[in-house]
Amino acid sequence: MNDQLDLKSTEKASFKLAAYADGINDLNLGLILVLLGFFPLTRSAFGPSFNSLFFILALSGISIALMQVRKRLTPSRIGLVKFGPSSRKRLKVALLITTFTLAFTAILWGMAGQNYFISSPSWLSSYGIDIFFALVILGIFGTMAYSLNVGRYYLYGVLFSAAMILQALTPEGTYEGIPMLSAGVIITAIGAYLLFRFLKDFPALDESQEVN
Repeated sequence: MNDQLDLKSTEKASFKLAAYADGINDLNLGLILVLLGFFPLTRSAFGPSFNSLFFILALSGISIALMQVRKRLTPSRIGLVKFGPSSRKRLKVALLITTFTLAFTAILWGMAGQNYFISSPSWLSSYGIDIFFALVILGIFGTMAYSLNVGRYYLYGVLFSAAMILQALTPEGTYEGIPMLSAGVIITAIGAYLLFRFLKDFPALDESQEVN
C-alpha cells in the first residue's frame, strides 16, 4: 500500500516537473495576454476581419514556438518522462481547458468590442459581459490550480479576471489595453523566472544520462 502511495507521489512530482516547472505554459499565457493588450491597436490598424486572422496566426505562432523550445530544453535536462494514464489525462484536460478558455475569451471579447451585443440590456452591454467572462475565467483557473496542484494558477486567474474588469472601467482618454498588458507582463515575468530557474537547477544531461 505504501509502495503504491510512493509511486503515485513520485508520478505526481514528475508530472509537475515536466509539465510546469520550466515556465513554458506561463510564458505562453503571459505572451497571449500581452498580445490581447494590443487588441485595440490591431483592431484599428487591420479592421475586424484581418485582425481576427492576425490573432489566429499570432496565437498559433507563440504556442508552436514555445512548444519547440520545450522539446529542445526539457528532454536534455530531465530526460523523457513517461506518464501514467491518469497524468496524461490531467495534462490533456489542462491543455484543452487553457486553449478553450483563451480562444473563447478572445473571440467573444472581440465580438463585444465590435458591438455584437448592442441589443442586450444596458447594464449587460456595459459591464455584464466583462463580469461574466471574468467569473468564468476565475472559476476555470481556480479549478485548474486545484486539480493540477499548481498554486500560481490562482494568481493568474485573478490577474486575468481583474484585467477584464479594469479594462471595462478604463476612463476615456486612457488606452484600454493597459490592464491586459500589465497582467500579461506580470505572468510573462513569472514564466521567464521559472524558465531561468529551471535551466539553472537542471543543467543539460549527457546523452548517456537521458531516459528514453
